[in-house]
Amino acid sequence: MLTYTPPHEQDLPRPTERPWMLLLLCLVWLLPGVIGREPLKPDETILADIIKQMVDGGSLILPKVAGEPWVERAPLFYWVAAGFAVIGKWFGLAIHDGARLATCLFTGLALWGTGMAGREMIGRRHGRSAVLILVGSVGLLLPGHMLSADTAVMAGWAWGLYALALAPRAPIPAGLLLAAALAVCGLAGSLTEPTVLLLVAVGLMGFKAWRTSRYGIMLILAIALAAPVILVWPLALYKADLAAFDTWLHGYALGFLGGVSAVRAFHPFGYYFKLLPWFAWPGWFLAGATLWMQHDRLAQPRFQLPILAGGIMLACLALSIRMQPGYALLVLPPLALIGAVGLDVLRRGASAFVNWFGVMTFGVLLLCLWVAWSAMHLGYPVRLAHRVVELAPGFVPSFSLGMFLFGLAVTAFWVWAVSRRRPVGRQAVTNWAAGMTACWCLAIAFMITWVDTRTAYRGVTAALAPHLPARHGCVAGMDLQASQRAVFDYYLGLRTQRLGSVDAHACTWLLRQADHGDVSQPEGGWIEVWHGRRAGDNNEHYFLYRKQGV
Repeated sequence: MLTYTPPHEQDLPRPTERPWMLLLLCLVWLLPGVIGREPLKPDETILADIIKQMVDGGSLILPKVAGEPWVERAPLFYWVAAGFAVIGKWFGLAIHDGARLATCLFTGLALWGTGMAGREMIGRRHGRSAVLILVGSVGLLLPGHMLSADTAVMAGWAWGLYALALAPRAPIPAGLLLAAALAVCGLAGSLTEPTVLLLVAVGLMGFKAWRTSRYGIMLILAIALAAPVILVWPLALYKADLAAFDTWLHGYALGFLGGVSAVRAFHPFGYYFKLLPWFAWPGWFLAGATLWMQHDRLAQPRFQLPILAGGIMLACLALSIRMQPGYALLVLPPLALIGAVGLDVLRRGASAFVNWFGVMTFGVLLLCLWVAWSAMHLGYPVRLAHRVVELAPGFVPSFSLGMFLFGLAVTAFWVWAVSRRRPVGRQAVTNWAAGMTACWCLAIAFMITWVDTRTAYRGVTAALAPHLPARHGCVAGMDLQASQRAVFDYYLGLRTQRLGSVDAHACTWLLRQADHGDVSQPEGGWIEVWHGRRAGDNNEHYFLYRKQGV
């Protein structure tokens, strides 16, 4: 075990945590919001359509959106999500609801892997601390509950860090685990993620704890086992569709660095450094405080691994050409591991700040959620009640005794959690994680129906359906983004042809998306048949046209 216990940490207060309480907290954080809501734009609508086509018998090798290849990522997450969707159909779940269980699986694995890495590097109690820091991370909240392939990559990354922590003590099991982690990163993301994990593994050889022949053999074993697995999908894609393979190779094979013919650096520079202050809170603050207080101990193995992993990942994000928050998830486990090292000896001022800030922030948020519930169901405050209806026309509040009691229980849980006495540092992260969990649960219990009314596409697609041509009629699409084309394919089975393409020339129907205030008519003699929009969206307007004379 890569464990070092400084003299001032040997007489820490007796632990009061119970493993089952941590497991319960993780489950309460993970499960709400997974089932019972419509896909959100843009990522969820795209992934829902990809998974639907796989469930309906489409190619597992070539993911498609509205009938067109979609090769931005390798398909491991889609495969697992499609499997859950099939199982979910047996229990009456919609495809997107069943598929989100894959997100639960991979997010849970990421938490578990980070906890195991903390336990191996620092000590048994600290694995829990790392998990609590992750649960409280602001940036993990939405990806951890949505259809997101980034969670699969994060799971592979977290278990890769655990394998590297385990390697000095048990190289053969670590090699097998590292091979699996590399394969998951490569099959769920791109070639860059396993390469970054390998860079961390190779960089560790510069430190004494990993500079052994057994570690080198472990690394060779992991590469030998993982490389063929990672290459399975690209080779299968090459045989299935050469054009799609070329698109992947030259545009997406390197993930956030682009493709082999489009590697670009420092563009747009600074995006992730603006994102991380809130995305990685409170992990970056706890990690920074730990490094500041224990700067004379940074040569210890328990610091070397997470600092190296976090530093390399930050450097890669600085070079990224894509502005996607999901890539920043890989920074969270190293920050959680660093923060967990110094949690029990965190200075009272720093821990008190995190604790006070968390209690005040989540206390206010919980109060606001209860006020929103009152406005929806009791009509008070009156102005807020009117605003609720104005923002989501068509929303009809429906009182649910179960949800009301659930909200009361969650609020009581938060009050109990923040009132318990623990070692100061642990109290701060526990209260933060409890507050994040309580606010998310109340938001789902009280607001999800309102959010669906305002943002879901089911209503607008249902309104469009009666006006569409016969089943095999051709409909061209104008100014439709990929997520919007995915919506119409997912709900209606409508695959629009891109305007200007060869297939679109024969289309006698046109579906157009326009911004608010755009009253221009498409050229070519089109007659408007239908016009609609989502209830709470005044920006996206949809128009259906028929060719004049048809």
